[in-house]
Amino acid sequence: MNIALFPSSFHPHFGGVEELVRQLARQQRKQGHRPMILTNRWPKTLPESEEFEGLQVRRYVFRVPERTWKQAIGAALLGPSTLNLVCSDLVAHRTDVIHVQCVSSNAYYALLAKRRLKLPLVVTLQGELTMDASRLFERSEFARRLLRDAMSESDMITACSAKTLADGEAFYGSSFGGRARVVYNGAEAEDFQSATPFCRERPFILGIGRLVPQKGFDVLLRAFAKSAIKTHDLLIAGDGAERSSLEALSSELNLAGSVHFIGRADRALTASLFAGCSFLVIPSRTDEGLPVVIAEAMAAGRAIIGTRVGGVPEAILDGETGLIVPREDTTALCSALVRLVQDDDLRRSLGEGAHRRSGIFSWSAIADQYIDVYRSISTGH
Repeated sequence: MNIALFPSSFHPHFGGVEELVRQLARQQRKQGHRPMILTNRWPKTLPESEEFEGLQVRRYVFRVPERTWKQAIGAALLGPSTLNLVCSDLVAHRTDVIHVQCVSSNAYYALLAKRRLKLPLVVTLQGELTMDASRLFERSEFARRLLRDAMSESDMITACSAKTLADGEAFYGSSFGGRARVVYNGAEAEDFQSATPFCRERPFILGIGRLVPQKGFDVLLRAFAKSAIKTHDLLIAGDGAERSSLEALSSELNLAGSVHFIGRADRALTASLFAGCSFLVIPSRTDEGLPVVIAEAMAAGRAIIGTRVGGVPEAILDGETGLIVPREDTTALCSALVRLVQDDDLRRSLGEGAHRRSGIFSWSAIADQYIDVYRSISTGH
């Protein structure tokens, strides 16, 4: 099949959506399909077209008719030519299906292209309603309307967790019925099993993700301080608007010697961190979809502490592959940290359980599920 993937963001940016689209496209190509990635061109200095890891990437300035006069005029004047370029590329690619991953300005042009070219459309929800760092869907009526239109006109709606799907239906106001499926996010096991462990003098606990309020890294810092753990350091990988305030909090809690912010991690460093850590902590305070880092930690055979938010408990089985604690509960998170640091056998058992369960999050299995989705909706077009 010829598949047009429309992610909200892609290389050279790093994040969950970028990585899952990269892995999905690689797996699709390996299975003999022809994926093409169409995404927002931001910053505008990025090339309009390139090949990345053997994948076709097209970038466009996705102007949308938002609130300000500048945005509205830009979309009115330049949007039609952008749509023409998108449709021309889809026709040249002989696209069979359009697949939106995470709704943003990408979905606006994907939806217009669907209407013009009469192509089937899949929309995948990734927890946009709760995890968008800018709170786009809270402040923008246009974004909410776009999401409703995408839900209404899509041939199939998938979500990265059952909780994300339920949130989508609650927003939409009715059940999606037979148009809905849950398809988890995944990880490439080989990337983590063959990685060289990240080495430090002392063992370390890992937190990784965007440094934004929704991710709850401030809760992790307070729990780590309360635990008074002396045998392990805490490494926090990632970048974002909260980095300076988190560093200030770390100093305020007298953690400067044991907490280290290592910045944005590329794929090689991410794999190395998972291979080297004692366990992963996901301290989110807001409903996640299904963080890619869970699947990655499981592929690496690492125990995970996660909060009871969104799809996290669907992936982390409490007492079998990790420990689940209430959101924003510093005391409970502190106890879980101490428990895993002190109990080597439990940590090992949970890591082994995570590795056994990681097969359901393999990209080959997930790619197969998406191909089934594409085929199920292509027959009617």
